[in-house]
This record gives sequence, C-alpha cells and structure tokens, in this order.
Amino acid sequence: DGVTLLAGVVLIYLAGGVSGAGVFRNDVWWVFICLFLTVASWLWAPFIFNPYQFVWKHFCEDFRCLVAFFLEDSGRHWVEWYDRTQLKPRSGGLHGSMVDIT
Repeated sequence: DGVTLLAGVVLIYLAGGVSGAGVFRNDVWWVFICLFLTVASWLWAPFIFNPYQFVWKHFCEDFRCLVAFFLEDSGRHWVEWYDRTQLKPRSGGLHGSMVDIT
C-alpha cells in the first residue's frame, strides 16, 4: 500500500501536479507533506511493529508455513479456507444476483 501511494505521489509530481495548482500552490505542498508522512509510516510500520519479520530464521519458518498451507495434503488447507471464506452461497432471483455482485 505504501509503495503504491508513493508511486502515485511521484507520478502526480512528475505530471506537474504542483505547478498546475495556481493560487493553491502553497496548499498543495501541505498535501504532499501529509502524503509523505503517510507513506513513510506505511513503509516503516513492518519494521517498527514486527521487527522479527525480517529475521532470516523467522522468514524461513513463515515461508515453510506458507508453502505447507498451499501444498500440504494436495492443498487441502487452502481449499478448505477458500470454501469457507471466499465462496458465497447463491440465492435466487434478481435480488440475490445484485447481492452477489456487491
């Protein structure tokens, strides 16, 4: 999320988002400062709140669990999770179709 927001801010800046602001040019800088603080907090949050996420031993353990989730028992764990959380029961009629879309 942080990288996506950072890319969007850079694209807006490169496209001339500040120069095209006219009389609101000074106000736009405050928006960029707020966006910079948001991007910085999103990019640094994993290091601050979960410093062990980037320790090699913990990374390998998490990766093994991820692989086991998808591949152990021919993917049984993943299929059960998908069936339980992602599949919605179909209801009949137009109202049911509209609910399924949303």
